[in-house]
Amino acid sequence: MISDLDKGVLMLFGNHLKSLRLAKDLTYRKMALNCNIDYGDIQKIESGKVNITILTLIELANALDVEPKLLLDFKGVRSIIH
Repeated sequence: MISDLDKGVLMLFGNHLKSLRLAKDLTYRKMALNCNIDYGDIQKIESGKVNITILTLIELANALDVEPKLLLDFKGVRSIIH
């Protein structure tokens, strides 16, 4: 079971991912074409419904043409986990 704390982290990550996707002017479908992730799964990740793996993180970074560490650099996560 996912705790409320974990749900908060997933939501923050999803919001960050969405902001990066929109900054690149990518729709879900366009982003999906750039990686090996279904557009429906990208929607679920952005809405905080999925806890992704490192391999998925790398696929998302490739689709956005950014370093994977940028995906993990989002505001608010420190205040949630401390």
